[in-house]
Amino acid sequence: MSLSVAELGGPVRALFSDLDGTLTTDGRIEAETYGALEELDALGIPVIIVTGRPAGWGQALAQLTAASAVVTENGGVTFVREGNGWSRLYGVPAASLPEWRRKMRAAAVDAMTDIGGARLSSDSKYREVDLAIDWNEECSLAPQDAEHIVSMLRERGFTAVRSSVHVNFGPPKFDKFSACKEVVEMVLGGSASELGDYVYVGDALNDAPMFGGFEKSVGVGNVRQWWDQLPAKPKFVTESDEGHGFRELVARIKQLAG
Repeated sequence: MSLSVAELGGPVRALFSDLDGTLTTDGRIEAETYGALEELDALGIPVIIVTGRPAGWGQALAQLTAASAVVTENGGVTFVREGNGWSRLYGVPAASLPEWRRKMRAAAVDAMTDIGGARLSSDSKYREVDLAIDWNEECSLAPQDAEHIVSMLRERGFTAVRSSVHVNFGPPKFDKFSACKEVVEMVLGGSASELGDYVYVGDALNDAPMFGGFEKSVGVGNVRQWWDQLPAKPKFVTESDEGHGFRELVARIKQLAG
């Protein structure tokens, strides 16, 4: 059983947050949620946005929010704030990407042929490392169809995960959790083996590695729709869904900061 977020204890050194369905509400970041990000920044608590969205989105998020870092493409490309600019960290060697991208596009064609109605996500054109097949954003497939695509892609040697809207896939051996640990060490000056002071919040199946890896893992209320399918479950769950749940968590972190 999960605990109420009101039972979350401190200290909180940084907050790692998923984007879609966690920071967003009905697909948009509400003004109150932007305000919550600014409040954490004012308290000196770094926020790291962790998303399956493309690198192109990540650069915009990095410029337009108070985030200290933005992990995109499920760990494929990470933007790190450095003074007034940003540096990039890649989850795979850049030299290997052209061949992987060729294989990925061929696999995407096969997946879309196999499952009628599946399509490349409209944001795939802004991706540098992975690709995404839309199953629940601009089209509506059954969850079992999305799982079939995941299984097919994994059988062909790709990393593949299902979010609330996409099946993201790419070269093996990179994921959100590995990127989060890299941020802890390279950006926050912590140890990837000691994550007790860091909070992760998310809402979907592709957040499961972080739910299992972070001692202070939080699901916003809408995570309950995936509960029985999650291989690792968050320790805490907010009462509210989406951005409202995120703000509920931020309110608790502010209480702990005193």
